Amino acid sequence: MAFQSDNTLISNREMLTEMVMTPLRALGRFIVQVAEATAQARALHEVNNMSDATLQAAGLTRSQAFELILSRRDV
Repeated sequence: MAFQSDNTLISNREMLTEMVMTPLRALGRFIVQVAEATAQARALHEVNNMSDATLQAAGLTRSQAFELILSRRDV
């Protein structure tokens, strides 16, 4: 048995579970961040390929469209 930071005993199984799960959780967060960055890059590329007339019809300048994409967290 080992002591946890709050002075409670934890079993070897719990320690092993944490040792295995901690890197897997970090890997999962990394994969999500890469996927979000890829979607954001794709959206920026699409805006970059739009004509100024198309953006003006949407009521946006190119910089406003970029700012909108970069400020969103759910792209």
